[in-house]
Amino acid sequence: MALMSRGFSFPTPARQRGIALFVGLIFLVVLSLVAVIAMQSTFLEMRMATNVARHEEAFQMSDSMRGMMGPFVEFNFSTGGWPVSWGGGVPDTDFDWSAVCPSATLPVTAANCPLVNTFETAIKGAPTSLKNITGSLDVGELPYKPSSWVTDLTLSQNNPNGIGKIAANISLIPDGLAANQGSGTADQCGYCGLGVSVAAGGFGKFFEVQSVGLSPDTGTNGRAVTIAQYRVVTR
Repeated sequence: MALMSRGFSFPTPARQRGIALFVGLIFLVVLSLVAVIAMQSTFLEMRMATNVARHEEAFQMSDSMRGMMGPFVEFNFSTGGWPVSWGGGVPDTDFDWSAVCPSATLPVTAANCPLVNTFETAIKGAPTSLKNITGSLDVGELPYKPSSWVTDLTLSQNNPNGIGKIAANISLIPDGLAANQGSGTADQCGYCGLGVSVAAGGFGKFFEVQSVGLSPDTGTNGRAVTIAQYRVVTR
């Protein structure tokens, strides 16, 4: 029996053109762009969150430091100076720090009253040593132009979040006098003499207090400004 061989033909492999590699590279580029955009979006959100936090810290610093100025403004106005222990000319006993530190003893130190010590350090580092912050306008200051107000002292403290320091630049300017409620005027006093009725009821001395909060204290990020009027009542 004769065997017949049957011929088989095998297909010739087609020439590869690299289409799979090209598609893969396209996908890689797209994925890289998506990753970059996602990272930029994340960094932007982080910056926005940081800026909001810094601004809030600056505002809190500005508001709190402006609020704590009351006793110091009153003491400086009523005594016309600062304690002897600070290098001033007014006896320490003329200053009652109980409103600020109820348990403080004289002389006030960082140990028994950190707040007063912070203010002491700031006023010693003021543009003019032991400056009377309730004095007259500084050179160049315009009463109704806060941007022209000169910084009288800078109060700083460690950032509660543990990142550097935060600060508040305090500017204080006089803003006029007004008779206290119930005080008369000279003509209503009749023959009492000039000013007697006003003296009986006393008067109020007004100050404008501007506090510029900075977080960090270099002012490179958060900044907030608060302004309030402070009244010292005398009799």
